[in-house]
This record gives sequence, C-alpha cells and structure tokens, in this order.
Amino acid sequence: MIIVFLTLSTFYIALLLLQPALPQPFMALFKTLPIGLLIVMVLKARSQLQNRTFITLLLALSFSALGDVLLALDTGQLFIGGLAAFFVSHGFYIITMLPIKNWRLDVVLLYLFLAIIVFCLFYPNLNEMLIPVLFYMLVLTIMASFTWMTDKSNGFLVLGGAVFVISDSILGLNRFYLEIAHADIAIMGSYYLAQFCLVKGFLQATSKHK
Repeated sequence: MIIVFLTLSTFYIALLLLQPALPQPFMALFKTLPIGLLIVMVLKARSQLQNRTFITLLLALSFSALGDVLLALDTGQLFIGGLAAFFVSHGFYIITMLPIKNWRLDVVLLYLFLAIIVFCLFYPNLNEMLIPVLFYMLVLTIMASFTWMTDKSNGFLVLGGAVFVISDSILGLNRFYLEIAHADIAIMGSYYLAQFCLVKGFLQATSKHK
C-alpha cells in the first residue's frame, strides 16, 4: 500500500511539471488517487477501528478528495468551495481525535504564533476572502494542536498535523502574498505526506489500544 501511495503521489507531482499538457479534469482525477488509496487503507482496517473513528476518518478523507477536485478545477470561483471542503475535513479529523486528555498550552501558543505571522503576511490581499481564510486557519490550528493532545497522539499524527500546516501555509503565501517558484510541487508533496501520516497515525493508535 505504501509503495502504491508513493507511486501515485509521485506520478501526480510529476504531472504538475507537464501542465498545461493535460486537461483539468484529468489532473483532478490523478490528484485524488492517492487520497482514494488512503480511503482504501481505512476500509481495509475496518475491523480494528471503532465505529466513530472509521466513519470520521472516511468523511475527513472524502471531503479532502472533494477539496482536491475543486482546487484542481479552480478558475478563481471554486477556491472558496475547496477551502470549505478542507474546513469540514479538518473538522472530522478533530472529531476523530476526541477526547482530548493532555492539554498543551505551549503547543497551542506555538501554532497560534505561526498562524498569526502567516496571516499578517497575506492579510492585505485577502479582501472578500478574509473571513473564510480566518476560519480555515483557526480550524487548521486546532487540528494540528490536537495531534499533540489527543490520547491517540503519536509521532505520525504530530508530523501529519505539522506538515499540513506547512503545506497550507505555502499555498496561502503563494496565492495571497508572493508567487513562489515550484510552489505546487512543495504544496502537493507536503500535502500527501501530511495525509498519509494522519491516516497512519490513527491506524497505529487504534492498534495500540486493541
């Protein structure tokens, strides 16, 4: 499964170098294949997962796939839809991590500090996207912080949350602050790593609890 995931992820990232050689619908399809494989991983692990964890993980990945499609087809109007899909996805990841038993104020403050710095950089260019981006950054910060504080916490979860923050920070800076060379490569490479680590972390945590 890991080899197939790496192959699909690498294939899509390689396709980015060929744009606009392939039509957007094909790019959207290939973009979602690695996430589809993660869904298959969760389905195969059904017997070892609690019902809530199984359902919320599937929903988190499904909304991520929807967000991938909307952002891949984005001509400007669909960005808000993609942002909303990932907002919901992070919400389901947060639910999967409940209950929180080890509150870490230092972690929350660190992620808030980083979020404020990034937000200040692209704030002047947000315009009508101000409120959606603000709420998205809030839910992303909560999700990443909770990876440290959930009773399911492990190295994979913590890494997944941190790398997701990095991926979305690059995306936001590239869109609202300053165009970054090969940003799409960095965004997708870190995004696929983050999603894999989150799923792997949840599956590993469940195995420990059995």
